[in-house]
Amino acid sequence: MPGWVFDAILCAFILLMTYVMASEGLWGAALMFFNVVFAGIIAMNFYEPVAGLIDKAGINWGMSDALSLLILFCVAVLLLRLSTENLAPGMVRFPVPVYHVGRFLFAAATSVVMFAFLLVAFETAPIHKKAFGSVDYKAAPPFGWGFDHGWLAFFQYTTGLFSTPSGASDPFGEYGNAKIFDPKGRWLLDHQEARPYGDEKVLGEEGGATGGEGAAGAPGAGGAGAVPVAPGGPTPPGAMPAGPRPPGAMPPGAMPPGAPPPAR
Repeated sequence: MPGWVFDAILCAFILLMTYVMASEGLWGAALMFFNVVFAGIIAMNFYEPVAGLIDKAGINWGMSDALSLLILFCVAVLLLRLSTENLAPGMVRFPVPVYHVGRFLFAAATSVVMFAFLLVAFETAPIHKKAFGSVDYKAAPPFGWGFDHGWLAFFQYTTGLFSTPSGASDPFGEYGNAKIFDPKGRWLLDHQEARPYGDEKVLGEEGGATGGEGAAGAPGAGGAGAVPVAPGGPTPPGAMPAGPRPPGAMPPGAMPPGAPPPAR
């Protein structure tokens, strides 16, 4: 499926969900927005230990991450919805312009957050490395807006109780002693690489590019402007031969003791 077709379908579902949520009114749409946001945070925090329990139970479908995310999200939305319906006021009156503008704004925000979370959950499933033939870690659907990237970035700066993907520490010391969800920004890369179908080697390509860029300026590589010397080959003019200098050997251009100075 071409990428623009998937993006158009996704936008159509978001518009449909916005229309449905707007029927809740301003107060109901606002409550549902916060329910969805908190449900997504809860699911992202606890999906890893739940996925571990699913794996230990012997369900080897390769869908433990996706199942745990969806189950936790649905249960959290249901419980939060029931709680807000019982605890919050049943009807809150607003001025008519505020009511209509607000209900559509909260309805649209709820729809975007919900589908961003569903995209993230779908990207953990055992599917093709390019979902729907076009969606990979850099696709940023829909139309480059990157709802899934935005959700992961939002969760990065909220809480990380049990989430430890990549098993990496904070490489730049930005978060102090906090337990960070994805300090190296590899969540989408790791999950795309783990998908069982397709031949794309995402991490291999990224690692090769990184190694190639850092080789020229690496310590001991001679730095910029150094003349490369092939092992076993002739030494270019002005270049030092490879390997240590033998004992007693003089550096290039040095005069032996007692030798007459060169003629001018």
